Amino acid sequence: MHTDSIQWQIEVDKKDIAYIVSIFDGYESLAVVRTLDASRGLIELLVSPDYLEDTRKLIDALSKEIPLRPLQLT
Repeated sequence: MHTDSIQWQIEVDKKDIAYIVSIFDGYESLAVVRTLDASRGLIELLVSPDYLEDTRKLIDALSKEIPLRPLQLT
């Protein structure tokens, strides 16, 4: 089991931040969402390496319903 998290920065419409947070709250172990700049719609996902692929799938699914632009996916 890994202990370090992976940080992904994503730009979204600021009106969608609460929706994204609620989705990830429903999947408790995947990632934690932090708002870095609400006025720009800049969020950061702190992803558990154990759930990296599942988180990537969830982001892919979300991108089909809301516009989002990955800024940094490591």
